[in-house]
Amino acid sequence: MNEDERVFGYSRRTVVLDLLAVAAVVPALLIGLHLLVPDGVRTALVLQHGDPDPLEFLTAAYVHSSVPHLRNNVTGYVAAIVMAYLLCLEAGRRRWFLATLGVVLVVVPVFVNLVSYVTFAGAFPAAPSTRGFSAVVAATGGFVYVSLLVLLRTAYSKETATFAGAVIFLILLVTFYFLHASVVEPLLLAGASASALLCLAALAVSVRGRLPRDRSGWTRLGAESVPVVLVTALLVAFVIGLFPQRVVVDGMVINIYAHWLGLVGGVAASVLLEPLVAG
Repeated sequence: MNEDERVFGYSRRTVVLDLLAVAAVVPALLIGLHLLVPDGVRTALVLQHGDPDPLEFLTAAYVHSSVPHLRNNVTGYVAAIVMAYLLCLEAGRRRWFLATLGVVLVVVPVFVNLVSYVTFAGAFPAAPSTRGFSAVVAATGGFVYVSLLVLLRTAYSKETATFAGAVIFLILLVTFYFLHASVVEPLLLAGASASALLCLAALAVSVRGRLPRDRSGWTRLGAESVPVVLVTALLVAFVIGLFPQRVVVDGMVINIYAHWLGLVGGVAASVLLEPLVAG
């Protein structure tokens, strides 16, 4: 096949089918369950903490309480999964993407709901219920972060991935801090800024001798930096959306604990599978 007909070394047909599967089929399933399935059937899929059915630990992730709840989760999922897919393609890791996606869609929601169930058992006077795709969305955010680091390691070096990843992590921590701190401590911000500058200095040292020497080289480097900027912006938006200041909205409790579990689950799944799945 002509190289002009390929996307990051993969055929256009493969890429189109993959994107349809991950960015259209899953949202269609979520939307169909909410709009087309009778209320009684959807209620049976919700995880009832007082009398749980084993299958509910998975099915609860795919039902939603309202259209806004569904819309937010579908939007976040599509944005993250398309980003993760493109990063994996550029790194030549399509099989790793597919394997990780399978774990994120099936294993992560079971893990999150099971841990939440055990943690909250007996903590509430009335047995709560759990539903929603947000833990999976959080997991896709973790997957995006790891995908970027794998791409940087593949395209540049392990040191580049390490220091760039550290800077992004610090940006996310500061974002979370600004969201939830009642009083902003200048010393903490100064420490975070100093750490970020040290990471950037270490990054500059690690690429010394490989920096562009002309205008076209710097232009190319700027273009190659676009994924880093986009991923950072996406993850900042995820932190703001998944870990809001208000945890009760319209009478519904936002399970931030489940979001943390999902984020950790997505990172862990992608990191553990990465050395096991080639290509």
